Amino acid sequence: MRPAYLTALVVLAFGFAFFNGIADLFRRWGEQQELSHGYFLPVIAGWLIWSRREALGASLGRPMAIGLAGVALSVVILILSEMTVTSLMIFQHFAMILFAGSVALALGGRNIFLLTLVPVIFLLFMVPPPYWVITVLSQQFQLWSSQLGVFMIERFGMPVYLSGNIIDLGDYQLQVAEACSGLRYLFPFLSLGFLAAYFFKAPLWQRALVFLSTVPITILMNSFRIALTGVLVQKYGASSAEGLIHFFEGWVVFLLCMIMLFAVIAVLSRFSGRKNADGLLAMPEIAPITSTEPWQAAIFTRNAIAISVALLAAGAYVHFGVSNVLRIPERVDLAQLNYEFPGWKSDIQEVDKQTLEVLGADDFLITNLTSPDRESFNLYIAYLNMQRHGHSWHSPRQCIPGGGWQIVSHEIVPTTTASGREFHFNRIIIENRGSRQLLYYWYDQRGRKIANEFVMKIALIFDAVRIRRTDGAMIRIMTPIDSGEPLETADQRLLGFMRELEPKLPAYIPPADVPAILEFDPDA
Repeated sequence: MRPAYLTALVVLAFGFAFFNGIADLFRRWGEQQELSHGYFLPVIAGWLIWSRREALGASLGRPMAIGLAGVALSVVILILSEMTVTSLMIFQHFAMILFAGSVALALGGRNIFLLTLVPVIFLLFMVPPPYWVITVLSQQFQLWSSQLGVFMIERFGMPVYLSGNIIDLGDYQLQVAEACSGLRYLFPFLSLGFLAAYFFKAPLWQRALVFLSTVPITILMNSFRIALTGVLVQKYGASSAEGLIHFFEGWVVFLLCMIMLFAVIAVLSRFSGRKNADGLLAMPEIAPITSTEPWQAAIFTRNAIAISVALLAAGAYVHFGVSNVLRIPERVDLAQLNYEFPGWKSDIQEVDKQTLEVLGADDFLITNLTSPDRESFNLYIAYLNMQRHGHSWHSPRQCIPGGGWQIVSHEIVPTTTASGREFHFNRIIIENRGSRQLLYYWYDQRGRKIANEFVMKIALIFDAVRIRRTDGAMIRIMTPIDSGEPLETADQRLLGFMRELEPKLPAYIPPADVPAILEFDPDA
């Protein structure tokens, strides 16, 4: 069989095996504006490979068996990622890139691998980060952009007050929403910065600076956009922050980011003594690499067939052999939890349709509780039957600034359950115009109580394979810190409420050993 036909067979088998991962990439690129540039990245990587086709043709060497090991590892990751039936498709996406590099070794040899390494590395920018990573990044970028934006507005001599991520201009208030955090600039700008650094004819350390500069440039320019919006709103009204002007500001800011990036390149070139800016950015000349061992068609054919068979077998197992059935335990609705506090006053909070869509919970409870001793608490529990394809919780650290509250401090604190088992929770102090509240939250999942989102995801993968369950809840409790009240008093009050609440939860948030289960196919 001709090499071209065998190569086409490998490509088709790859598409069959990794179909779900490819489909997830297109879904994420289409759903999230900050990732919409992802459609172009494989095309750019393909162009980078095509531009060096002559060097590739002259650099073919003996196919290497280590490439088959890389292919095998990518196939194992593919199968494991499908077995977990969780939302962590990122492992499969990385397996796709590992496969691309491994195939270069297995079919073309070491030199082909080296010549395609940059395009393959560039493909990393097409991988969507996990939702919880975007949440954490968005929160931090919102905070930085808000603070720097307010600083810029003050330079215009305008009175302004920042509360959380709400910019108070007196007559108007601007909320620096998640969409305005700057991530929709950062992600495409990172890939652009990588290309600029690659095309920049300079030492490696200068190229690294060009790439790393994309982060502060993004924050600075997004803050400028926020400040400009604030000034326009103050002078011309709230309509200046909406519609065409807001859209125009976004594109202008991205162009300004590019100009600043090129300015960094120009400054670095001047630092190196190059006064002429012509030819600073150009496609590197790719020379063929002489192979010590000639390319062998027999080994190519053997490896290509082995790779195709492995991919087809893995694809068949993934699409037809892996059980996609999740086990969902029987449980009591959270609406009944109020009755677990005899003598307490409960004020259940109504939630509008838009907020419900944001929460995305299968069952939830938001209530204000007052103890017989007149101690006040707010309780919020969001329960999910399963976590898959981004169906997960919004971190309180992202939602808090949206209400005008500012996170004063955040730490992870150890405590013990009623049975004496240790677990950790997030302890946060928030403030808004002099009012303070103490907040605890943690993730209660299949008998585990976890504070860290990353650890929570690792436990999710383990339980998806072990017991076919990905259900769980996020629990948040709050109490106001009265004026002049010592923080230790509020801590004791909230810890006491936590200890009273915790033994009541297993009926509503089932542990791992609940025998009665329902079965549910999330893809049916």
